[in-house]
Amino acid sequence: MKKNFHMIIILLVLTIIVFITYNVNILQNEIKENQYNALINDLRRDTTNFGLWISQKKSIVNTAKDICNNFSFDELRQWHTDNPYLNINNDDPSISQIYIGLADGDFITGGQWIPPDDYDPRTRTWYIEAYEAGETVVSKVYVDRETGEKLVTISSPFYLDDEFVGIISANVFLKTISTYLTTQITERNSYSYLVDEDGTIVIHTNRPYLEGQNIYTDINNAELNNYFDQVKETKDIIRMEYFYEEENIIGIVQKVDGRNWYLAVARIDDASLFDIQVGGKWTLLINGLSLFIILILIYMILKARSELNNMNELLTTENEKDFLTGIFNRRYLNLYLESIWNKEEHVIVSILLMDVDYFKNYNDTYGHILGDEVLTRLTDAINETIRKDDVFARFGGEEFALVLENVDQEEALKIAYKIRDAVYELNMEHNTSPFGRVTISIGSVTLMLDHHINVRDAVDCADKALYEAKASGRNKVSIYTD
Repeated sequence: MKKNFHMIIILLVLTIIVFITYNVNILQNEIKENQYNALINDLRRDTTNFGLWISQKKSIVNTAKDICNNFSFDELRQWHTDNPYLNINNDDPSISQIYIGLADGDFITGGQWIPPDDYDPRTRTWYIEAYEAGETVVSKVYVDRETGEKLVTISSPFYLDDEFVGIISANVFLKTISTYLTTQITERNSYSYLVDEDGTIVIHTNRPYLEGQNIYTDINNAELNNYFDQVKETKDIIRMEYFYEEENIIGIVQKVDGRNWYLAVARIDDASLFDIQVGGKWTLLINGLSLFIILILIYMILKARSELNNMNELLTTENEKDFLTGIFNRRYLNLYLESIWNKEEHVIVSILLMDVDYFKNYNDTYGHILGDEVLTRLTDAINETIRKDDVFARFGGEEFALVLENVDQEEALKIAYKIRDAVYELNMEHNTSPFGRVTISIGSVTLMLDHHINVRDAVDCADKALYEAKASGRNKVSIYTD
């Protein structure tokens, strides 16, 4: 009898140990998933805000071009310094005064800087990159020859009467970018770092001493190197987990608009800290923890799992939504389309791709804040015209996608025209559009899914139809019929 009692106790203890071990492992995975979901939200906010921040700086340079287009070359050259036509950005201390490196090697500026005698703007990084690109670009990081500080230059080719005059530019010092990114991470557990296309750390909000170091040659962390190799091959988010300076780090990284830069958000892995803490509890258990304490530990683990599960469901839902408009994002759209294509039965699917007409001109004229307002009003109007179960997503920038299951070509055409008219009737002013208001172009394709065409080809068909709608004058609807 006594022997049987001992066996029961042993089995009970083993059962408790297995139960706790199983739930601890699940809890660690859920903690990590929770952290990744939170990081995805942080990265979305950072990339959106940082992209907008860079776009605003580009707008200042483009505005200076528009102003200078109203004057002759001789009028612009009347002032080499304190040029009133270039002195336009006193309200934004994060960007320097506008200047122009002229094609003949001369230099004029809205500020007071006088270049030394050996200075030739045509040999500078910002001049060469903008000239070769033929559009407004952000230069590589370089060192200012006067202050010794690191900076980038936003530059754009400048023409008068179709004749090349030079490169119009403005400087942004890295410390202002660092300050901006640092303000984004206030009151959150993650930090950010910005890496250029060569692997050099441009900004690091947690370890500023790493700025200027190269992740391939200086840090030489094989795991980190592999993640950055992956992100260069895709536009998607890459998850990271690596060990650095005796800390287990988890993070995510994605390419940002404006230049071949990659923005990462990262944090110490709380799940590994939990493992250490639980390890301490196991030591106490081995030394004779009471059953009461064990039950409390089980209760705490189950409660933590429940809370994390609820939080992960909330964060996962947020990760499916576009940060600005509140509709589904490209990530969710891709997953949804794949799920349709994986169905066994044949179904009819219509895909509509939509693009806001002359939207770049709108942003250049009215600014990005009003541009964002246009996108939100437009999505609200479209939401009111579609069914609750239709999947409406932001495809990227000013492009949107609508997936209509069990909707044939004729019905899809009716919906497309209804959307086009709804946007037109918003009557949002757009003076640089020939329509005088914001309009939208739509391309549509309808398919019977028989698995002879993949998702990418289907979206390409809708994109070709959208191109035809824009090429035929915009504010049009076009159907792919090949």
